[in-house]
Amino acid sequence: MADAPSDSPSRPSPVRSKSASPPARSSSEAAVEDRPIEVDDVASEADSTIDDRISSYTASLTSSVLNYPVEYGRRYHAFRSGSYFAPNDEEECDRLDFNHALILKALDGRLYLAPLEQAKINRILDIGTGTGIWAIEMGDLFSNAEVRVPPPFEGTSRRAVSNFRLYQVVGNDLSAIQPEWVPPNVKFEVDDVESSWINPLKYDFIFSRYLAGAIADWPKLVGNIYDNLNPGGWAEFQDYDFLFRSDDGTLTEDSYTAQWDNTFIDATARIGRESRPGPKLEAWVREAGFVNVVHRSFKLPIGPWAKDPYYKDIGMCNLIQLLEGLEAFTLRVFCGVLKWPEEKVLVLLANVRRELKSHAFHSYGNFHVVYGQKP
Repeated sequence: MADAPSDSPSRPSPVRSKSASPPARSSSEAAVEDRPIEVDDVASEADSTIDDRISSYTASLTSSVLNYPVEYGRRYHAFRSGSYFAPNDEEECDRLDFNHALILKALDGRLYLAPLEQAKINRILDIGTGTGIWAIEMGDLFSNAEVRVPPPFEGTSRRAVSNFRLYQVVGNDLSAIQPEWVPPNVKFEVDDVESSWINPLKYDFIFSRYLAGAIADWPKLVGNIYDNLNPGGWAEFQDYDFLFRSDDGTLTEDSYTAQWDNTFIDATARIGRESRPGPKLEAWVREAGFVNVVHRSFKLPIGPWAKDPYYKDIGMCNLIQLLEGLEAFTLRVFCGVLKWPEEKVLVLLANVRRELKSHAFHSYGNFHVVYGQKP
């Protein structure tokens, strides 16, 4: 997820290992900061080696982001390790793309619901982009929009700004799992959207989808999104309520599926993560100052039990992605947070899968879409 913009252009903090943090300095030591920085004449004379040095430094820095840990047989993100429960391996990437297809079915093929005027959309940010599929499709959809270089901002030279490459669609995530071949107006960054937003450029549309269980402070995130929109810009939030329901009472509390669902919600709450952001989004968006706020909710059946062909198709799609994702959702949370033995978790998941495939209950989850405009 990407460090995004702030109102004032501040320099990004250097990447630093916690174990390598320097000791605190006294006031006399801090005063040294006012002295001119001495030039390394030897380094200046070695310009011919700068490309090699850049390559070496980049490789070293990149390895800290791409050195993915493996736990419970699944691969997880390395950047801000442990801050998100789901893996980032090929299995999960395939499921995320399948989930993208599911949501498009629910929204009648629309990537967004906000009333965007295409001629006014020059910069788009997709936070928590995952595999990048939404950002790529938006890059194709908005390929003809004008991309402008803004005037210089305080503390930056005109030359520096004119040389700054401006991408129309930016996607950020904790994992570098996006494809290399993307539209020319799309750029992906490895970043944590809950860190400080430091990019000085504003956006016309900021999009957030499927961050349930990933965010510790939603009001702060929504506030940062508001601050980093241009006046008149739009933000859209698409997210789940992970609490499963049934209108006819067939999903009972003593079912394995309900037990798993309730345990997952409780476990993510223990680590300060909100797994049911969907119904709360509207209040957060209004509190941040957005206007023209619209909130829509969509029922996503779990399994093809519905009579309506529209819901039957969505239900089958949802069942498939849920069956594929059960292990991804559960292992790190139940084993790492609740300290369950892995064998106990796998037995529970086997029972949940059996129930879901049996059509014993007519369950569904709610998917929420909230969008608003910055005045």
